[in-house]
Amino acid sequence: MALSELYTKYNRVWIPDEEHVWKSAEILRDFKPGDETLELQLEDGTEMLYSLDTSSPQLPHLRNPDILVGENDLTALSYLHEPAVLHNLKVRFVESKIIYTYCGIILVAVNPYKQLHIYGDAVIHAYSGQNMGDMDPHIFAVAEEAYKQMARNNKNQSIIVSGESGAGKTVSARYAMRYFAMVSKSGSKTRVEDKVLASNPITEAIGNAKTTRNDNSSRFGKYTEISFDKRYQIIGANMRTYLLEKSRVVSQSESERNYHIFYQMCACADQPEFKSLRLCEADEFRYTSMGGETGIEGVDDRKDMEETRRTFSLLGLTEDFQADVFKVLAGILHLGNVEIRNVGSDRSSISSSDPHMAAFCDLLGVSPDGVTRWLCHRRFVMVAETVVKPVTSKRAVNARDALAKQIYAHLFDCVIHKINAALQVPGKQHSFIGVLDIYGFETFDVNSFEQFCINYANEKLQQQFNLHVFKLEQEEYMKEDIPWTLIDFYDNQPVIDLIEAKMGILDLLDEECLFPQGTDQNWIQKLYNYLVDNPLFEKPRMSNEAFIIQHFADKVEYQCWGFLEKNRDTLYEELIDTMRTSKFPLLANFFLEEEPGGVGSKGIKVRPARPGVKPANKNLRTTVGEKFRSSLYLLMETLNATTPHYVRCIKPNEEKMPFEYDSKRVVQQLRACGVLETIHISAQSYPSRWTYIEFYSRYSILMSQQELLLTDKKQTCRTVLQRLIQDSNQYKFGRTKIFFRAGQVAYLEKLRLDRLRGACVTIQKHVRGWSHRRTFLRMREAAVVLQQYVRGQRRIRKSVTAAALKQGWAAVVIQRYWRGYLTRQIYRTVRSSSIIIQAFTRGWIARKRYKKMVEVQKALILQKYARAWLARRRFQTLRRLVHNVQLSYRCQQLRKKLEDQGKENRGLLERLTGLAGAHAQGLDKLHSLEAQLGKSATEKTSLEEREKKNKEDANKTIAQLQQEKDRFIVEKQDLEKKLADTATEMKGKRKEMIVLFLNLIKKKVVQFLRIAENNLDLQKEDHEKEVEVLREENRRLKEERVRLQRQTEEGAQVNTDLQDQVIQLTKHVKVRVHRSLVIQLTKHVKLRFKGHWLYSSPSTSRLVNEGVVVGLSACRVLERKQKEQKDVSDGQIEGLTFKVEHLQNENNQLQKLFQEKMSVNDSIGQEVTRLNQENMVIPELKQTVSELQRHKQELEDQLEEQKIEEMSKKLQMNVEEEASQRRYSSISSSPEIISQYSIDFEEQLDMKERLIRKLQNKIKSLQTSEKANQTPAPTIPKEYLGMLEYKREDEPKLIQYIILDLKPRGVVVNMIPNMAAQLLFMCVRHADYLNDGAKLKSLMNAIISGVKKVITDHQADFELLSFWLSNMYHMLNCLKQYSGEEEFMKQNSPRQNKNCLQNFDLSEHRQIFSDLAIRIYHQFISVMEKALVPMIVPGMLEHESLQGISSMKPTGFRKRSNSIYEDQEVYTISSLLQQLNLYHITMSQHGMEEGLVRQAVKQTFFLVGAATLNNILLRKDMCSCRKGMQIRCNISYLEEWLKEKDLVQGTSAMETLKPLCQAAWLLQVNKTTDDDAKEIVEQCSELNTVQIVKILNSYTPIDDFEKRVAPSFVRKVQGLLQDREGGSSQLMLDTQYRFQVTFPFTPSSQALELLQLPSSLRLGFLTRI
Repeated sequence: MALSELYTKYNRVWIPDEEHVWKSAEILRDFKPGDETLELQLEDGTEMLYSLDTSSPQLPHLRNPDILVGENDLTALSYLHEPAVLHNLKVRFVESKIIYTYCGIILVAVNPYKQLHIYGDAVIHAYSGQNMGDMDPHIFAVAEEAYKQMARNNKNQSIIVSGESGAGKTVSARYAMRYFAMVSKSGSKTRVEDKVLASNPITEAIGNAKTTRNDNSSRFGKYTEISFDKRYQIIGANMRTYLLEKSRVVSQSESERNYHIFYQMCACADQPEFKSLRLCEADEFRYTSMGGETGIEGVDDRKDMEETRRTFSLLGLTEDFQADVFKVLAGILHLGNVEIRNVGSDRSSISSSDPHMAAFCDLLGVSPDGVTRWLCHRRFVMVAETVVKPVTSKRAVNARDALAKQIYAHLFDCVIHKINAALQVPGKQHSFIGVLDIYGFETFDVNSFEQFCINYANEKLQQQFNLHVFKLEQEEYMKEDIPWTLIDFYDNQPVIDLIEAKMGILDLLDEECLFPQGTDQNWIQKLYNYLVDNPLFEKPRMSNEAFIIQHFADKVEYQCWGFLEKNRDTLYEELIDTMRTSKFPLLANFFLEEEPGGVGSKGIKVRPARPGVKPANKNLRTTVGEKFRSSLYLLMETLNATTPHYVRCIKPNEEKMPFEYDSKRVVQQLRACGVLETIHISAQSYPSRWTYIEFYSRYSILMSQQELLLTDKKQTCRTVLQRLIQDSNQYKFGRTKIFFRAGQVAYLEKLRLDRLRGACVTIQKHVRGWSHRRTFLRMREAAVVLQQYVRGQRRIRKSVTAAALKQGWAAVVIQRYWRGYLTRQIYRTVRSSSIIIQAFTRGWIARKRYKKMVEVQKALILQKYARAWLARRRFQTLRRLVHNVQLSYRCQQLRKKLEDQGKENRGLLERLTGLAGAHAQGLDKLHSLEAQLGKSATEKTSLEEREKKNKEDANKTIAQLQQEKDRFIVEKQDLEKKLADTATEMKGKRKEMIVLFLNLIKKKVVQFLRIAENNLDLQKEDHEKEVEVLREENRRLKEERVRLQRQTEEGAQVNTDLQDQVIQLTKHVKVRVHRSLVIQLTKHVKLRFKGHWLYSSPSTSRLVNEGVVVGLSACRVLERKQKEQKDVSDGQIEGLTFKVEHLQNENNQLQKLFQEKMSVNDSIGQEVTRLNQENMVIPELKQTVSELQRHKQELEDQLEEQKIEEMSKKLQMNVEEEASQRRYSSISSSPEIISQYSIDFEEQLDMKERLIRKLQNKIKSLQTSEKANQTPAPTIPKEYLGMLEYKREDEPKLIQYIILDLKPRGVVVNMIPNMAAQLLFMCVRHADYLNDGAKLKSLMNAIISGVKKVITDHQADFELLSFWLSNMYHMLNCLKQYSGEEEFMKQNSPRQNKNCLQNFDLSEHRQIFSDLAIRIYHQFISVMEKALVPMIVPGMLEHESLQGISSMKPTGFRKRSNSIYEDQEVYTISSLLQQLNLYHITMSQHGMEEGLVRQAVKQTFFLVGAATLNNILLRKDMCSCRKGMQIRCNISYLEEWLKEKDLVQGTSAMETLKPLCQAAWLLQVNKTTDDDAKEIVEQCSELNTVQIVKILNSYTPIDDFEKRVAPSFVRKVQGLLQDREGGSSQLMLDTQYRFQVTFPFTPSSQALELLQLPSSLRLGFLTRI
């Protein structure tokens, strides 16, 4: 529809106003084409006629509906024009106290002149990761958009902050950099982000000053590049500055100050560090007192100086450098106080005793004479000579000020260079975000060279802004497939050409500066001559010293005074040379000649708009204008290579009053900063843009029933729009959005409002009709009743007589008595029936009560018997436990005795070893005797000649002896062979016997023990027979000892008989036989030649006597050896006898124990049989009985094995002793003894073989009896101690299988909860049981390290964290429960108390496990929060769970295309509940303790409440009554979930949602009267003042029927809230807050001894004890 058709009655328009720029009026009569006037009514009730031009009527701007006022984006307004923008900003700033507003891609920031609570860390976290437009406008939203686009598109970004002085540019840039520092934490030790933020106080100290408009005005432009690496973390920064206001160093206007650093130094003049600078108060220096004011209200310069020095140190700038900087600054102050006096009319001088000159020269290390001379003189270089000419005091003062400005400018550049060096960190820059803090468009009463450069820069920025706006619009249209049409807009390229083109203003200014005698007047005349024809250049009518330029924002008149001097920025070469000769290195470096392409250029070649003029010599340096143009060109190149983001700062008033709005000042700045140009561009196209879903939800009320039935909502929107708006040019359909021309949304709102108004009228009509009908019917009914009574009364009076009255009265009496009779009859019948019913009922109740009593009595009897049985069972269980304890103790005693027996056996072996050594010594002695016999044989040759007569007899004797010798040798060999065979056979048979015996006994011992007592008696008899055999062997050994003694005596007698024959034998036989044959040989010689030996001569008798002596000595040695051996054998026999007796006693004890165990086994079997017969044994008791039986069986097996091992050891020891005894006896006995021993040994072997055959027969009988027995004996279960044994080398395997490789979804799901912790604790118990501190410490450290590794490797795995949190909590409880401390043992069972740790105090490890559990808990909560955060706001706020109640406002807000992902998942409250349900199920599956689950749920609900409330506080579109209803509905869903999971009691989860509940209630409650204000203060106890005021200010009506909250009501509530004590003043809730986690002690009822090892865990190396 045409725009003129909207000028109807009741619509409102904007008309111009001198005071308020624009004011609102209401149309009283519909406008018709051709009308000359428009009837209007102002807001104060005044009516007026607004004149219109009939030829081309310029209708006033239409006012947007109130529902559209206060929008976050100015381009979302239906009517886009200047008054709409101005009014929207006013409503947001004054009424809603909101300082930020979007205008397309621009963020408009209005300076509140008040500290707001919207810049905390919580606000930064709230905006982090959000799309631009999802939250309220904010500088953080712009920073987040820049950071996100940099990360997503890998393209550099720029944030351009501009505005007037005092508009808040510096603060906005500072907050943007703070945001980057927060969201991109580097995590390194360098803390680059802190250094980036620390650079602000320094640059503000040396570059900011107090002006009439701003107490902290930036007097330079600054572009800060923040560098990021590939992970998008800050790695450094670089700063570029533009056009420092050097003139402020030497001159300030009234009520202004110099740069802050000077006042900070003067405030600290009394400090020791500044004593040497000779500083005074600030009002004593000329350069700091020219403005009249040296202080700023609310600013402490001394404190600011401390902050400046702190940031110097933080940036790494040394104390020496800081001292040098302060020296230079102090020198500038002293230089300003140097007095220059006139000497005549053309001369000037400086006193040589001037203290400030002396201080200046001392501080900066320059020559006083040189400075004094060249301040008051100037040198001119002629062709033939050089002339030094004095100058006037005015020129000398100018030279002094020029020197001061130059020194400060160099110092400023040096400090910036140092800051840049400090901000550079090693690492390659991947991308950057630039923050440009630059002056906005300026116009004053007197505008000079600085304002000209500033406005020139703003022209360039505005041009770049226009091009970028068109680019974004074109991208949006192309994305939505909408035809792109060119839009007419203001292009400021002609103004830029006027300034920088050839023969432009800057070109002519540089040309004039080339002439030494060039003046400002000559330059302005050139401008008039060359530029007079340019339409954008004007000459003032009343002045020849100014010119006017038509900028994009406004016309500005510039005064030409000082243009040349400021452009030249001249400093005499003589003063420069003097400064170069300074002994102060910092100052000398300032004035060094710069080489082309040096540090200042940074290697970037900048091509200006036109080639610069080369100076003819070094005195003709580059002008300030040329430098500024080059740096501006470089800046524009940088901005064009990045994606820009714009922040326009607005100064609301000149008085700096908080939240005061001056429309004139604001509209002037809006025109200057390009906001209105953006509005103009947007209004030319399709400014209002709605998604199809938003349009369908908002305007479904305008759809017909047939249109609502369509399933395709997009097609429905098309059909409705084509029906409602006939002109198709007023809207366009895109792929995802509908584009509207200006005013069309307002028209749709009008149609919607008319439809709603019509519906309301219809509803009111029907309700009022129904109400009136109901009232009429009630009145009619009452009238009919009245008429009835009146007519009846009249009829009675007319028709009733006295007789009729009497008859009537009599009839009444009769009726009364008759009715009484009937009632009594009915009563009697009912009474009798009731009595009968009561009787039957009471009888039934009595019988029921009797039956109940009988049942109770029987139950008491059953309980009595059951309790008696339970008492007996407890007693028997306790008795069995006592028996088991006794049995365990006795087993330990037996083990100790076996160890002692082993020690004794080892002692006997040592004694045998000693005997073997003694035997070796005896052999050595026998060898020595043989050597002596050899000597005697050598003497035989001397006797051969003497015995020639007996030669023949001797030969015969020798032959016979030789035969006897051969026979003896053969017999000896046969005996040795037989002895070896016998020993080998004995040894093999012994080994076979032992192996066979052990194998058979081990294989059949279990079956043997299951046989009745008769088998045990047989075994006992066998043992007794073995003992008797051993005793017989002892007796036989004693008899052998006696026989050996007799044989020894007989051997001694034989030795005496052989003395005569020894000499003869030695003559003919060389004795080399074994010592065992010597006695036998001499015996045979004596028997054969007794009585036949003749002594023929004295020599022969002498030899015989010598041989006898030798033989006797050998016999004595043999006798001594035999005696010693007999003593040893006697001792051994006595020891063996004692051992046999000792073993017999132990055997008797073991038999007694076995009998006791059999009796216990019988009692247990009887008890089990009885319980089975009664069928009253519960599964736990059965399992306990089986465990006890198994434990008993294991003990019996161990005892039997010990007995068998002892028997085998005894047999082996006896056999070895017998063998050794025989070996020693064979050495010292004759062949007869050896043969006797062989016979005895063979007899013993026969006895052993018989014993083995007997045992084999018994085994066969056992096998046959086992086969015959069809019902095998029940297996006796083992009893476990709840410990797991492992080898030390298996510890890594244990940690690997139970901790590192364990998966919650794998094996653990099928196990009982917390099995991992129980298995680990059982291993800990075993290490404690062994009293092995090293093993225990190693295990505990390995467990802790393993769990830490698991949670570190799986930081985002919720299930794994839940699993190990539950297990660590259970491990902690186990360490407490079994610690032995009384406070943790109160609920333990006796068995659990028995299993407590005995040897080590693990309280320190408990603390370590507690810390580890806390760490896992916080990581666990972080993972939960990470998954929940994306769901909270969509589910709790954006999703409309109440169908039919739409809380959408007709915003049509244009979100940036770059900010939105195409495939974003849509979350609802159901998604949130499903996620919570998943968490709860996982925690329950892992057996997490209920208290810990409640703490996690409480923390989660706090996050939900805090995140939702924070978004409400930061989103104006969420502050509505309907949204409050939606929130309360979603809260009820959460409460229902808590009730379903039985988590309401004990969690305090709903307590954490109280702030959110109160905020939702606040959105719904009435907000008009004083009572409403009091109720709000009482009910909103969980919300602080800042939050309540923020919600009230942000409250936004959804429909025209709702009203905004009046500012007076907000002030009233704020006044009532002032009485509150304490409370936080923070706007946001800290979503990172963590409730303190506690781990309450909950003892486990799980019996460790009943725990089974799952085979799937591969824990075969663990052994249950």
